[in-house]
Amino acid sequence: MSKSNTGSNNVESVATLSLTIDNQIYDVDKGQNLLQACLSLGLNLPYFCWHPSMGSVGSCRQCAVMQYQNSEDIRGRLVMSCMTPVSEGMIVSLQDDKSQQFRETNIAAIMTNHPHDCPVCEEGGNCHLQDMTLMSKHINRRYPGKKRTHLNQFLGPLLNHEMNRCISCYRCVRFYRDYCGGSDLNVFGSKSHLYFGRAESGVLESPFSGNLAEVCPTGVFTDKPFSHHYSRKWDLQTAPVVCPHCSLGCNLTLGERSGSIRRVTNRQHNDINGHFLCNTGLFGYEHVNHSERLEWPLKRNNERKTTDILTSEQAQALLSEYCNKPTGNCIAVGSVRTHIENNGALLKLVGEAQFYLGINDSHAQLLNLLCKTYNDTSLSPMSLTEIETCDATLIINEDITHTAPRLALSVRQMSRNAGLKQAAKLGVQHWQDGAVRNIAQTTLSPLHIVESQASELTSIATQSMVLHPTEQIVLLEEIASLLDEKLLGTHQSPDESVSNEAKSIVDDLLSAQRPLLLTGVQSRDIELLSLSIQIANTLKQLNPNTGFYAATQAANDLHLGLLLNGESNKGPNDGASDGSRVQGLDSLVERLNTESVETLIILETDLYRYLDNTQLDNALNKVKQIIVIDQLLTKTASMADLILPATSFSESYGCSLSSEGRLQFSFATMSPIKDRLAPWQWLSTLIALPSYGELVRWISAKLTLLKKMESFAELTRFNELSPFRIARQTVRDSSRTAIHAVDDVKESQPIIDLMAPINNSMEGVAGFRQTLVQPISVLPANRWSPKWNSDQGESRGQASHDQATDSLWSIWNKGIKIFPTSSSMKITVPCYPSAQSLASEHDNDKIRLGASANLYADFELAQYSTALASLAPEMRASIHPETAKKWQLAEGDTISLYTANTQVGLTCILNSSQAKELILIPSEYFSRLGTWVKWTRLSTPELTSEPQQELAPQSSTEPMQEQLQTPLQRPSHEEKT
Repeated sequence: MSKSNTGSNNVESVATLSLTIDNQIYDVDKGQNLLQACLSLGLNLPYFCWHPSMGSVGSCRQCAVMQYQNSEDIRGRLVMSCMTPVSEGMIVSLQDDKSQQFRETNIAAIMTNHPHDCPVCEEGGNCHLQDMTLMSKHINRRYPGKKRTHLNQFLGPLLNHEMNRCISCYRCVRFYRDYCGGSDLNVFGSKSHLYFGRAESGVLESPFSGNLAEVCPTGVFTDKPFSHHYSRKWDLQTAPVVCPHCSLGCNLTLGERSGSIRRVTNRQHNDINGHFLCNTGLFGYEHVNHSERLEWPLKRNNERKTTDILTSEQAQALLSEYCNKPTGNCIAVGSVRTHIENNGALLKLVGEAQFYLGINDSHAQLLNLLCKTYNDTSLSPMSLTEIETCDATLIINEDITHTAPRLALSVRQMSRNAGLKQAAKLGVQHWQDGAVRNIAQTTLSPLHIVESQASELTSIATQSMVLHPTEQIVLLEEIASLLDEKLLGTHQSPDESVSNEAKSIVDDLLSAQRPLLLTGVQSRDIELLSLSIQIANTLKQLNPNTGFYAATQAANDLHLGLLLNGESNKGPNDGASDGSRVQGLDSLVERLNTESVETLIILETDLYRYLDNTQLDNALNKVKQIIVIDQLLTKTASMADLILPATSFSESYGCSLSSEGRLQFSFATMSPIKDRLAPWQWLSTLIALPSYGELVRWISAKLTLLKKMESFAELTRFNELSPFRIARQTVRDSSRTAIHAVDDVKESQPIIDLMAPINNSMEGVAGFRQTLVQPISVLPANRWSPKWNSDQGESRGQASHDQATDSLWSIWNKGIKIFPTSSSMKITVPCYPSAQSLASEHDNDKIRLGASANLYADFELAQYSTALASLAPEMRASIHPETAKKWQLAEGDTISLYTANTQVGLTCILNSSQAKELILIPSEYFSRLGTWVKWTRLSTPELTSEPQQELAPQSSTEPMQEQLQTPLQRPSHEEKT
């Protein structure tokens, strides 16, 4: 049975057994506990401390049931179902009087100190404690004593703290400390005076702290941003979407009311995010509600020096006028944060030769290499659940805690497998969490990390090697050489020149049953990535169970790499499609500076995040007409002659491709507001592909690897497969017809969504009810079960969905992996100069840069979240103290980093946990400067041409008219000439 560390995710079929529950015979999977079996069957059994991802500790005693020895036993004995493994022929009762009375008495004791504040508690209606109290039939409070009270703490901008609601289930500390590896949340006190919080008030440090609001079965930890625009759960219109930030493709459920997104909750995907999301995924939605959102088409009026608001028809006509130019005079920039369909429509409009990727050239080369690797070799990226089953891991220069946080959480679970193996030898089940941890103690699976600075995973690493990039390459070459010797069977005497670190890594990888290599594109070093692929490829030949994963930078950037590998790479003037032609933003600026370009279309990309501002200003001022299609009024949009408002991920349908190579479909949660349209809809008339299905089929034909996108082409097909349409709103949605009564007493008809079988109203059948009629082939807009109002009810009956064999359900629920897994070809890794000669290629006065990734600062859309922006660190240049002493620098000094085209000034901080002879700078600046720069000390603390900029504009409620008082920036073409 393949499993995660707690047995919550089965990736292959398992054996079953029969047991009797209340005189009914059921077939359940072996290896699980009785509570999990009952819940998977859709039975109602209350619990608190158990969690499907964290296993059982048996502390709350709420899941008691009666177990009988055989059919003749009429007395039975009480057992805790979460601590009882299922067995063949087991006979239990959930409804007998004794167990019901025990559960009622137990929860009565739990509730003695719980306040009576359900009407004003934000968990009301979404509270696991409420559900379990009613399920246990405890409806009258009989305790006359005084309740204990606590002082609450400030825990940061993401969570509220109300300690008086605590029932001491220990879920929070088990999740925060045991599952996520956090250290700043703990339990204090004893008996009935337990306190769960920090030693003192302060911001919770874990990148997964936001999950406490969902893990806690009461209202101790609640969603603070949600409380600013609070609405009851049943008043939210919801739909399943894919996270728009990092490259992992985590699944979310968006909740909307009255035209604004109110909250994000985890949508379980057993191959990706499981039950937990990172803080950016949970709280990075505020860009949808931001005051800088574009609502109408805008045109720069050069005569009056103002910005004009256009109608959709006027904007379409002007777009057609600007784009109907001779071939080559209209070029376009794609985007890493938009759906595949939108990039495809833009590619269809301008052609391959005129299409530029919305990333730097160095980033594009890395994506090109990854796509070529996945398509031509036996390497294909693992799912996150498969990663949790590995038993040895090598991470190469990728700070996955910040670039792919949910991946880092899976690595933490992987590290426990050695302890789980020890427990299994003693007959202890993997879901018996407390016993397993007592047996394992400090036993961890091998984890080797090669990095430029110490990361959060260092605490669980077998060895963490903090090295300069050139030293990392030397180490990887040694590892590759040792693996090649093993593959070729050449026996050589021990080479004393090979480091002990390399030998230790190779020994652990070869000894593992399922080794794993993790890397990514953070370093922007193609040699480092090539060596990583070479090592993984050799290891794969030695052990077919070898896993590989490369984290990319953005939600949908990997599909841009396909444009460099597939048929679309062949332009009219191009040669063979060998991936040698890279058209990134650096190439775009070069073309703008050397050629006369009539029209430039920029799709959902703020170019100023990637390129030097002065250089970009000069290049854009040479373009006659700039068209920007975007959600927000970015700095790039302010340079446009025509702005077309685009829908956000909450308002649009579309496909995205994760770094795992998993193609997933995202539904719209609400209809577009004002004149916003999906980018492909703005372009549909010009490209003669008016319908969504036609566009998807064109993309499928253009790129062979995206052929499977055709599965998502006809959303209306589900109207034929399902007897009823699905409702986005719950049947309890209150006051929905009165929200806009202040403007008009006439109730407007909900906008009919013709593209999908989901209504923008409560009309239709809720997904949970339709599953009772027939298995639905599309994701329900929300999940709910009678008596289970909280989000914890998602685990109930989950097995019936996970085991569904319906192919359409599998496609919509799990997505489609596009890269082949059966190829046995060995990739030819490009040749590069030796590591020793790398530094000599650059001037002696140049220094190597590295990217200091940060979860709260690196993802463009998430920076518009006020809560996340407040957690982002200041822009600083990090230097090792010994290097700073050598360069005669002190903390607080300001240095200028510059290349031929770019200059950035940053204040220094000293960091003893990073490599020497290396400057680590924020990822945004790293993408502009590259890997090698010159530096100089600034004589004054003032910065040079690029000051340390504010991460995100503050949220406000200013109307769009206020924004229009300042015209779009950029001189007119006549003024320039």
